[in-house]
Amino acid sequence: MKVQSSRAFRSFQQAFTLVELLVVVVIIAILASLAVPVTNSVMRRANELRTKAVMKDLEVAISNFRAEYNRMPITISNNSGGSDIQPILTNDQTPLIAVLMAMGDPNSNAEAKSFNSRWIKFIDLAIAKNGQSFGVILSGGATGNMRLVDIWGMPYSIIIDSNLDNQITNPDAKNSDQRVSARAPQFLPRTIGVQSYGPDKIANTKDDIVSWR
Repeated sequence: MKVQSSRAFRSFQQAFTLVELLVVVVIIAILASLAVPVTNSVMRRANELRTKAVMKDLEVAISNFRAEYNRMPITISNNSGGSDIQPILTNDQTPLIAVLMAMGDPNSNAEAKSFNSRWIKFIDLAIAKNGQSFGVILSGGATGNMRLVDIWGMPYSIIIDSNLDNQITNPDAKNSDQRVSARAPQFLPRTIGVQSYGPDKIANTKDDIVSWR
């Protein structure tokens, strides 16, 4: 009788241990399901902060260039009284990044040297390495230009007050998200604005990251 009681007690102990294990597994699964959105939110916020830091540096660099040379670091025809020029992309089609970074041999990029004649470094940007899609990518082409891309591998869009009326067109007014466009003025009282297309890589959508908001 005692033997049977002892076996029953041990069986009860084993069953109770299994139940405890299942409870622990369930708790871990619940915590993991809660942690995933939190982790995604933290990553999204971190990417946004990194992107905004670069955009702020670009604004400061362009402003400092303008103060130093009394002109913008890109070719702008006499546009006073007209509309602002189309946004400039930080791709390798313009010498903008090379001009602001004053990087390398100035004789290798005559166009950049013609803008930044004193070869002053206005911004220090990270160089993308090992296949990374964030930072400055050297084109290696004949122009010697560089492109600057965000964390999602897309160039930044820079809006410049080229007609000198101290305001720029607000891309938010054309945002596909009505929560953004409904309260967006047509113009912004600033001379420079920088825009990233965000994770979806599409301009003027709700996940855009901009320097004026």
